[in-house]
Amino acid sequence: MSVSEGVRFVNADGLKIRVKSSPDLGFNVSKPAVVLFHGFSFSLDVWEEIGTYDELARRAIPYLAVDLPRGKETKSQKKKHTHMSDYVPLLESIFRSSGIDVTRQKLVIIGPSMGGAFALAYALQNKSQILGLVLVAPSLAGLNREDLEGLDIPVLLAWGEKDNVFPVEQNGRELKEILPQAKLLIIKGAHHPAYLDRPQEFHDLLFDFIEEISS
Repeated sequence: MSVSEGVRFVNADGLKIRVKSSPDLGFNVSKPAVVLFHGFSFSLDVWEEIGTYDELARRAIPYLAVDLPRGKETKSQKKKHTHMSDYVPLLESIFRSSGIDVTRQKLVIIGPSMGGAFALAYALQNKSQILGLVLVAPSLAGLNREDLEGLDIPVLLAWGEKDNVFPVEQNGRELKEILPQAKLLIIKGAHHPAYLDRPQEFHDLLFDFIEEISS
């Protein structure tokens, strides 16, 4: 599957937002919908690069990838907020415009780095919709750490052993203690975008986690 398949722009709160979705999004509600965000230096194309769309399709898991309204490579219209919570109405609009019915289907949100801050902000206001979060060395910029202490949903923290942006010994272990249901898995030899360095290991962790929280 090429990255162009399923890619379109949706209107969300007056912004043109680029998304990519699986053909069964909104129809297959027997499994959670996986929502893919991205880091500051990337776009939704990064998940094509490492084969995530193909891995999801192979398992018949519906998905939605979003070009966030921030970042260097995003092709969506940009909008800058200081507090991540201010993006939540926009994310809710993106999901509705893209065909996700959160009254019928739970979400698993994947958020690396900057995308992790978006994922956490959304989950804090929509906890009942979230089956789990997969956060790869997430940024906490624009978030209140005290709020995170009440986020009692399953969270997989995946961290590159050689991350020199948010080193695991300080950032990863601290965040594991803050989030009530978090588990921290360190990816050996990987740097900040650990999913790029070790895509197979990342996919193994991701799908093991989805299976675990879906059972």
